[in-house]
Amino acid sequence: MIFDNETAAENYLQSIGSLNDGDIDILNVAIAFSYLNTPTVDPVQFNDHIHALKVEFKDIYDNLCAKENSDSVFVQAQALKMIMVDICNFCGDDKDYDNLDNINLFNVMSRRKGLPISLCIIAISLCRSMGWHADGINFPGHFMMRLEKEGARVLIDPFQSCQILEAKDLRLILKNIVGEYAELSNNYYTPCTNRDTLLRFQNNLKYRHIDAENYDDALVIVHRMALIAPQDHRLNLDKAVLYARLDQVHAAIDNIKIYIDNTAEPYDRQEAQDFLNQLRLRLN
Repeated sequence: MIFDNETAAENYLQSIGSLNDGDIDILNVAIAFSYLNTPTVDPVQFNDHIHALKVEFKDIYDNLCAKENSDSVFVQAQALKMIMVDICNFCGDDKDYDNLDNINLFNVMSRRKGLPISLCIIAISLCRSMGWHADGINFPGHFMMRLEKEGARVLIDPFQSCQILEAKDLRLILKNIVGEYAELSNNYYTPCTNRDTLLRFQNNLKYRHIDAENYDDALVIVHRMALIAPQDHRLNLDKAVLYARLDQVHAAIDNIKIYIDNTAEPYDRQEAQDFLNQLRLRLN
C-alpha cells in the first residue's frame, strides 16, 4: 500500500475500521500510521525495500530447507533470524529506547533499530508473506512473536536478535519488568489480535507524547487509533482525559459519556462517572 498524501493514509485507516481482524495487514496499517507522522518520506522507496526483503527471505528459506532437508518451525525461525539479524542487522534499541524513531517504521528500517513491537510487525509480516502461521504475543511489557507449524511452536524475540525464548528467558523478562516475585501465566502467551497489535504499537507513541505533556499530539494519535478500532470505547476514555487536560471540557464530557454507555464493568463505570462529575463542576 502506497500513500502519496495524508488524506489517502487517513482514508485507508478508516477503511480498516470495518474489516474483520483476520483481514488486516498489520504492516500496511503500521506504514500508514508512520506516514502520517513523517509525510515527507517517500513510501515508494520503502515499499520497494520491503518487497526486496520478501524475495530475499523466500530464497533464504528455500535454500535452508534444502540444506537441512526439513521445513520445520525451527527452520522457519532460523530463516527469520538470517534475514532480520544476519543480513539486515535489525536489533532492539536498548540504549535510546524512548526515541520516537523506534515507533516509526520508516525510521526503524533506515536505522535498523526499534522497539519490540516495531521489529515484531516487520518480522511477522515477512513470515505471513510466506504463508506461515505467525502471531504477536502480548507478553507483559515486552511484545514478542510466535511461529507455529504442525503443532510445534516457538516464541521469538526480534528485539533480542530473534532469539528463541525458553521458559527461563521468559521468566527473566517478566521479573525484570514486573518484579522479582512475578511468575509466568498461561495468559501471557495468548496471541494478540491484529487490531490490538496496532493499537499497542500506537500506544507507545501516545504515552511518550503524554509524558512530554504534548497533549495535542497525543490526542491526534488517539483519533487515528479510533479510525481502525471504532468499537473500542477505551479510546473514548483516552480522548476524554486528553480533552480535559487541554481544557476542552465539553469534548471531554461527550467522550466520557460514550465510554460510560459502553462500559460493562461496574467499577470502571463508577470511576468514569466520578470523572464526569468532576468535568461538570468545571463548567460551573
